[in-house]
Amino acid sequence: MSKNPHNEAGFTLVEVLISLFIFAIITAGTMTALTQSLRGKDRLAASMEALNQFNSARSILRSDMSALTLRPSRDELGGMNPYVLTTDGEALLSFTRRGTQNPSGLEARGDLERVEYHFEDGALIRRSYLHENPAQLAASLDRILLEELEDVKLWAVIYQFNSFVKIEGVRLAANGSPNLKPNAILFEITDGFGETTEHLFELGA
Repeated sequence: MSKNPHNEAGFTLVEVLISLFIFAIITAGTMTALTQSLRGKDRLAASMEALNQFNSARSILRSDMSALTLRPSRDELGGMNPYVLTTDGEALLSFTRRGTQNPSGLEARGDLERVEYHFEDGALIRRSYLHENPAQLAASLDRILLEELEDVKLWAVIYQFNSFVKIEGVRLAANGSPNLKPNAILFEITDGFGETTEHLFELGA
């Protein structure tokens, strides 16, 4: 019996090419979805890290502002500084706070601490000194609270007549008028994406 070649099973070249084209489209779509998923996961992780960093910074700022104490201090050269809460050309904010832990009095200091906040190289830095009246070359401890920032501005906030007034620059004297003493400090922070957020911290709260 003769065998009919037209009855043999198989795929034509056109069918194979179409199958390969469809497979390439499915593969490309799958890889795109996988890549987007991985990028989304990375963005989510970065956002969570930034949120945790903000929460940690806010906790430290809240603790410092609530523990601020109204007392004069001395400058680096030993002169009397009448301000307990100041801004100057170098520090965003400098003040004396109470409540620094010194278990069993192991260190030769009290419970007061001199603290400064600086904005340097895109970072918000908390600088603390072991003594409330640090000498000119006193050792300090720097802690980076927030990184990759565009700008940090600071405002004194005074509550008046059921509203509040923002004042740029802080000069709070121990013997100054109570009506001119700030009730809170407002940090205006601009992140690396240009987004600006405001963070209000009441003094002594």
